[in-house]
Amino acid sequence: MMEKVIQLLKSFHFTESETKVYISLLKNGPGTGYEISKQSSVPRSKVYNTLEILIDKGCVVVSKQQNPVNYSAVPIDEFIGNIRSSMDDNLAEVKQELTSYNQTMDLETLWYIQGYKNIFNKCRHLLKEAVSDVYVQVWKEDIDYILDELQEVETRLNQSVIILYSTTHDYDVPLSNYYKHGFEKEKLKESGGRWINIVVDSKEMLFGHIQNEKNAEVIWTQSVPMVFLAKENIRHDAYCLKLIDALGDDAKRKFGDELMEIRSIFKNKQ
Repeated sequence: MMEKVIQLLKSFHFTESETKVYISLLKNGPGTGYEISKQSSVPRSKVYNTLEILIDKGCVVVSKQQNPVNYSAVPIDEFIGNIRSSMDDNLAEVKQELTSYNQTMDLETLWYIQGYKNIFNKCRHLLKEAVSDVYVQVWKEDIDYILDELQEVETRLNQSVIILYSTTHDYDVPLSNYYKHGFEKEKLKESGGRWINIVVDSKEMLFGHIQNEKNAEVIWTQSVPMVFLAKENIRHDAYCLKLIDALGDDAKRKFGDELMEIRSIFKNKQ
């Protein structure tokens, strides 16, 4: 448990000694430098310098009313808030510095994004930046990664279309307006895996396949023909699903209980 916290906080520039001291204070409450050294296993020769660093980081406070002085950890929420504030400040400075190097990207090019996490980071960014309309095809297995952004889009924009797929036909999501696809079995046979398709403001799109969390790649572009094709694909999905829902039992009588005949699009030669 301790090792995991140490590794996590290293990514936020906390040394092993700093983490041990902060956790010791959380666990044992306020104490003197001698007590903290003993409880945290950080040597006395190092503990006072470590405490000073944590004070500078806003993670520890000190009381000088006692002799010897006592130290205490700030509450966890405040600790996390201080890290977040420091990161925001650093990122703002990084952005300012990088802006001077920024060159215009050729957005007509098809740019490839690899990695499950990277793909959904990009999806979240696209949805947050949307100002007029959003079109989405997404699988239930992946929707949690963009659910907050989709909820916000429903609240903020008047034009949003979401097609939801599910390998188990579980379409229970906290969204108001979405279409349940229902033909996932055949689609999986055709494509060999899930996919994500997002069009934002009718000018930017992201599309690609997701085999699993270790094997995923998409393209991202503002190419006008590609955006048009991606958007029309989602729109026609919505058209068909709306018609099928409206027809109800009539659709089943015409195309079979599983509506398989609706997918037979090639006319037989006479």
